Amino acid sequence: MHVYLRGSFEQKLRLVSGLVLFAFAATHFLNHALGLVSLELMHDAQHLRTTITRSAVGTLILGAAFVTHITLALLKTARRKTWRMPRWEAVQILLGLAIPFFLFPHIVNTRIAHQFFRVEDSYLYELVRLWPDSAEFQTLLMLTVWGHGCLGLHYWLRLSDPYRRVAPALLILAIAIPILALAVFAVAGSTAGDNMSDPEALAALKTRSNWPNAEDSAVLAWLRITVRMIFYAIVAGVIGLAISRQLSRKILSKPVRVSFIDGPTIEAAPGKTLLELSRAAGIPHASVCGGRGRCSTCRVRIEKGQDRLPPPTGAEAVTLASISAPSNIRLACQIRPSADLSVAIVSRPAVPGPPQESFFDFKEVVAAHVRGVTGEHLVDMSSHDPVAIEKWLKGSGQEAGPVQDLSAAGFSLEGARVEYLADQPKAAIIYRRSGRPVTLFQSALDDASPLAMRGQHNGYHVRTLSVGRLSYVLVSDLAARELDLMEEALQPEEPELKADARAAIQ
Repeated sequence: MHVYLRGSFEQKLRLVSGLVLFAFAATHFLNHALGLVSLELMHDAQHLRTTITRSAVGTLILGAAFVTHITLALLKTARRKTWRMPRWEAVQILLGLAIPFFLFPHIVNTRIAHQFFRVEDSYLYELVRLWPDSAEFQTLLMLTVWGHGCLGLHYWLRLSDPYRRVAPALLILAIAIPILALAVFAVAGSTAGDNMSDPEALAALKTRSNWPNAEDSAVLAWLRITVRMIFYAIVAGVIGLAISRQLSRKILSKPVRVSFIDGPTIEAAPGKTLLELSRAAGIPHASVCGGRGRCSTCRVRIEKGQDRLPPPTGAEAVTLASISAPSNIRLACQIRPSADLSVAIVSRPAVPGPPQESFFDFKEVVAAHVRGVTGEHLVDMSSHDPVAIEKWLKGSGQEAGPVQDLSAAGFSLEGARVEYLADQPKAAIIYRRSGRPVTLFQSALDDASPLAMRGQHNGYHVRTLSVGRLSYVLVSDLAARELDLMEEALQPEEPELKADARAAIQ
């Protein structure tokens, strides 16, 4: 299963509903931006949008996505066992909680007013009501919705190489779209305000749009306040429930003891996932997908207590199968210890949350090589066939390019695994020479790829090079001259380049 499709049914439902809402917001912003071309085009596009979104089917899909996304987000909050989390996740949650404060009044003024008070909420009607008194409020709504959606998309899509190649272009779009939308909003709002300064023009607009009278306006104002109060009362109840559950579990439950190899031993009430336990204790633990069971970066090796854990199911089973993990490898975000455990963290960042170090820090790549060698999981997929390994890597979301057969140079192919370095999954292809393993980290060449570099850390030699559209990092405790032979073998079959490589070795 592709990495984008992993996760529990609830996670997939939250994702799909979020994508529907993001598509609605994106088309709304793009509709605004069309005002740079002409106001007529903007109005025509708005008419087309509302024809779709306010149809019976459109209303059902949009309404179901809205209710589903909010409900599942609140359920996830209620189930929280710890409030420690990566900064990006905290920002996304805060933006999500802020959206209803800005959004509910907008829904009341448009959809509710149209549906129940027969208001024709055209762009001109909305502009006159919003500009200038509510312009800042509307701007905050747009930025909050856009920021929340873009964060969610980024931390979902970043799990594969193709996204990272187009991420800079998408970042430009993510910045440009709200800027263009807000620019048109400001210009159109100012123009509408000037035009409606004429009492006759304003009276004509009120007649044409069925502008709410004093009584209807009072009802709409009451609704704007009431829906906010109801929502935040529910939020307060959900947070209170989560806190009370944590306290009761801490008081009534017998604590479990979790020992981290090369780390502390902690005691905590059962119910939390292993990832939540490590976060709560401040133990550095990678989690690229935010604990959603998609990326496998939080995986741990169970040293003791494996028989006291239920077998992997659902999202965990799919993700572990995708990397051909052995039975003692589990996802920390999915297991909830109910008895004492001893575990080793496979991928440990410098600080809690996603790794912070640069990928081409020699210390980081050497540590990744050593983890594979000493952790008894040098490869997740064992094969001597380059084509089979390349196919497996693609199935794991790694568009790393062709796998090289270097047997003619004395390097036998052993297999591959997906390793996580500096917040990014990398294809780690394993070769062996004279009984010693060599890890070749292979990825598509981009602006972040290193120049040709050579180094050493704790007795391990590191080489970096780029060939065509591929970037390579070699790590091994082989002698430097032997690793140079592998570097030479990776070079293209051009005589002058081969001669230069041999001269460098000599």
